[in-house]
Amino acid sequence: MSVEITEELLNSVLAQIKASPRCTSGSLKGREADNLLALRELRRRGLITGKFMDSTKRDQHGLLLYDAAQLEAL
Repeated sequence: MSVEITEELLNSVLAQIKASPRCTSGSLKGREADNLLALRELRRRGLITGKFMDSTKRDQHGLLLYDAAQLEAL
């Protein structure tokens, strides 16, 4: 998987979380796979909290996310 995570995507996902605290990954607008990659990066940067379910699949950056819930911006 070689999807580029842009700052635009990260900002879009973060703005959606701020607008709807405690939302789920499935409620975010956009492609689910892209949103899950963005959520993984936002979590890595310490910008969000929530309940994260990792997949058994990985890419060059580690485990992929399978799902996320109760998302909140920090």
